[in-house]
Amino acid sequence: MPRIVVEQMKLSIAREMIYPSRHSPADDFLVNNLPEPPTLPETISAGDLAARLQRRYADLIAAYTTSARLDITREEQELYREILLAAQDLCHAHGGSLMLLDDATHELSIVASTHLSEHIIQSVRVPVGSGVAGWVVAYDHPLLITGEINLQQYPQAVPKPYAIGSAVCVPLTVRHRSTALCLGVLCLNRVVYSSALTEEDLQMVTAFAANAATILYNARQYKEMQKHARHLEHLVEINRRLTSSLELDHVLQAVMHSAIDLLHCEAGSILLVDSETNELVFRTVTGPASERLQGVRLPLDVGIAGTVVQEGKPLIVNNTQDDPRHYKEIDQRLAHSTAMLLAVPLIVHGHVLGVIEVLNKTDGTPFTQSDCATLEALAIPSAIMLENAKLYSDLKHAFLDTVRIIANAVEARDPYTAGHTGRVTRIAAEIARELGWSNEQLEHLEIGALLHDIGKIGVADTILRKPQHLTSDEYMAMQQHPVVGAQMLKGVSVLRPALPYILYHHERYDGTGYPFGLRGQEIPIEGRLLTVADTFDAMTSTRPYRQALSPEEALAEIIRHRGTQFDPDIVDALIRVYERGRLKELTQIS
Repeated sequence: MPRIVVEQMKLSIAREMIYPSRHSPADDFLVNNLPEPPTLPETISAGDLAARLQRRYADLIAAYTTSARLDITREEQELYREILLAAQDLCHAHGGSLMLLDDATHELSIVASTHLSEHIIQSVRVPVGSGVAGWVVAYDHPLLITGEINLQQYPQAVPKPYAIGSAVCVPLTVRHRSTALCLGVLCLNRVVYSSALTEEDLQMVTAFAANAATILYNARQYKEMQKHARHLEHLVEINRRLTSSLELDHVLQAVMHSAIDLLHCEAGSILLVDSETNELVFRTVTGPASERLQGVRLPLDVGIAGTVVQEGKPLIVNNTQDDPRHYKEIDQRLAHSTAMLLAVPLIVHGHVLGVIEVLNKTDGTPFTQSDCATLEALAIPSAIMLENAKLYSDLKHAFLDTVRIIANAVEARDPYTAGHTGRVTRIAAEIARELGWSNEQLEHLEIGALLHDIGKIGVADTILRKPQHLTSDEYMAMQQHPVVGAQMLKGVSVLRPALPYILYHHERYDGTGYPFGLRGQEIPIEGRLLTVADTFDAMTSTRPYRQALSPEEALAEIIRHRGTQFDPDIVDALIRVYERGRLKELTQIS
C-alpha cells in the first residue's frame, strides 16, 4: 500500500473528531481490512453476565495495579506511553492518544499515541474549547461518542470519521478539595464493526484518568524538585570554593582593621550600597562611636561617602568641618568631630559596592596622596573579597530559600500540617544549640529538618489527607516515606548531610520505630534529635482526629517515654529549652 495512503490514514485517526473530513482513505482502509463482526446472542445468560462482570473486575484490578506501579521518576515520554497503553488495555481500545495542556498557549498537544507518525504528533494543536478534546478540557467533563457529533455543543468540531465506531474522551484532572487542575485529555477509540464503548467503559476510564492525573502531577512535582536539587548542588559547589573567611561580616571586619592598622587612624567605617533602597548603610564601624553608627542609613546623594559613590573616585578631606560635602548630622548624632577623612570606593567590574573610610590619623598629620594610594591598593582586593562574600551570602540564602520552597511544596499537599516543617526546624535548632552543636552542624540540621518529610511526595493524597485513622495497609504505605525521601535525594552530594534526618526521624530509642527498627546509639544523633522535635510539634498541633495538647501535656508525655521512644539526653535538653522560654513562640497554643 502506498506510504501516502498510510500517512493519510494515520492523520485521519489522529485528528479524530477535530479536523478530519467525513470520509477519507483511512476509513476505506480500516473498513476493508476489518474482520467479519462476531455474531452475538440476542440475550445474555446469567452465566455470561457473571463472566463478563468477573472479567471487568479483573480489568479494574489490573488497571489500578498498573497505576500503582507507574514510576514518577521515569522519563516523561516513557511514563506517558505507559499511561496510554494501560488505558487502552483497560477498555480494549484499538487506538488512542494522551494530550497535555500547555499553560502558556492554552493548547493541547499529543504526548503519546498509537499508530501515529512523529510529524502528526508535532503538528496537531487543539485550543481549549475547540472540538471535542478542547470542550472536555474547558468543561472538565468526560464524553462517550457513538453517533454523530453535535456541532453546536462542541464548537469547531467536525464529524466523527466513519472508521472510528466509538470513542471516549476524559479529562486528566487533579482535584484538591475545592480546586481542580486539568492537565490534559485521554482519548480512546474502537473501530467500526467492533463492539462499541459503553458508559461502563467511560466510568472505568474516568476513574483510571483520575489516578493517571495524580501520577502525572506528582511526576511534574518530582522533576521540578530534581531541577531545584540540581540548582542547589550547583550553588553549593560554587560555595565550596569560598573559604570560611568569606562570611561577609568577617571579611568586613578584617578589611576595616587592616585599613586602620595600615594608615594608623583613630576610626573607620565601611558603608555598603543597598541597591533596593538606594541608600548607604554603615555595615562595619570601628572607634568610640561604633555602636551608635552601626546600621545607620544615609541617602546616596549626601555626604562625602555619597560623593565617592556617585563619582567612583577617592576623596581626601583634611578639613571636613569646612567642606560643604561633609554630612554634619553624623557628628551631631555621635557628639564627635571628624577632623580629617580619607574615603575610597570599593569597585568590582566597574560597579561601586560601597566606600571604605578612615578618620583622623593618630599622629595628627593630614592624609596624603600616598595614603590614598595605599588605601586604594587595599580597596582593590578588598572589593573582590567583599563581592565574593556577598555572593557567598546570597547563595546561602538562595540555597535555603530553595529548600524552603521544596519543603513548602510538599507540605502544601496536606493542609493539616501547615507550618509543621518550619516549627520542627526551629525546635530542633534550639535543642541542638542547647547540646552545643557547631554552626556547621546547625546549617546541616536546618536543611535536613526542612526536608525531613519530602518522601511524602510519593504518598497518595487519599492517605495523606485522610481525616480518620489509617488502615494497616495505609500505615505501611506511609511508613515508606523516609526511604522514599532518602532515595530521592541520595544522588545530590550537597544534600548528603540531610539524609540522616530524612531516613531516621521515625526510629525509636527502644527499637520499635521504622523503617529499620534501629535501637539506641545505632540511630544517628540527627534522627534521635529530630524525633523529639517532630513529636513535640505534632502533639502540640491540632489534627483532624484530635485536638492539640498543651506544651506541658506534650512534655509530660515525652518524659513518660524518655528512654523508650526517645533519647534521654535529648529529652533533657528539650526540657531545659522549654523551661528557659525558648519554645514559647514555636507552639501553636499558649
